Amino acid sequence: MNDQFLKIARPLALKASREVLSLLHQPIQQHRKQDNSLVTEADLRSDAILREGLAKAFPDHAIVTEENGLIGPRDAEYVWLIDPLDGTKAFAKGLPGFSVMVGLLHNLRPTMGIVVDPLEGRLYEAVRGQGAFQEFKGNREPLSVSIRDRFEDMRLVVSTGFPEEAMKRLRTTLKGSALASINSVGIKVGLVVRQEADVYVSHHPVHYWDTCAPQVILEEAGGVFTKIDGSPLVYDLSSDFAHAGLTLATNGARHAELVSKLSGLFGD
Repeated sequence: MNDQFLKIARPLALKASREVLSLLHQPIQQHRKQDNSLVTEADLRSDAILREGLAKAFPDHAIVTEENGLIGPRDAEYVWLIDPLDGTKAFAKGLPGFSVMVGLLHNLRPTMGIVVDPLEGRLYEAVRGQGAFQEFKGNREPLSVSIRDRFEDMRLVVSTGFPEEAMKRLRTTLKGSALASINSVGIKVGLVVRQEADVYVSHHPVHYWDTCAPQVILEEAGGVFTKIDGSPLVYDLSSDFAHAGLTLATNGARHAELVSKLSGLFGD
């Protein structure tokens, strides 16, 4: 069934992406949510396209979106996790580093993911057990992570705002090149599955809608996505939809060793 779900979700994600892009150079309508996070008109329009489209196509499924929380039963067999605009801060500044992300849980396990980079026109997608793929400039190609396995060769990517002292400690292990910091989990994982980066370390907790789609894509490309202590990402819908602690995404080559070396890096 995942192929059928993908056929419905892909055009919705692309439609939402086009809507986001159409608003990029318009006067930004924005406000702060109760948690002080930024939300723009693009977040809301993208959310409506995805949420309404998926609810119409799959009335028995539950949906969790960053902007509207849970819609439907918590014990649904299938649960969609939507981030209508991951990287809102970058979008509001007109900078690269934002994406539209649609993930699907089957019995609380990530099973399908779509990430669209509106600015570059890239689409990443994966179905559990069927590999990961990129569509870019009319071409569709399979994705696989790099085989770089020397810490001095592995390329690092982090979000903007990464703590300076933590970065200094991180660089004592990962001494290879570091890409320019950029927002959006989906964008950073996209760099890993395209072999431009090998390691992505978060410096703040993230939500289920931030990780579900990228996790499937990364794992189907041969990578590993866990919490920074090496424990698996768990999607417990009785919670507030947030992963406790930080996360680590890599090409998998030396994931366990990195977990050991990064233990306590942020004072957790």
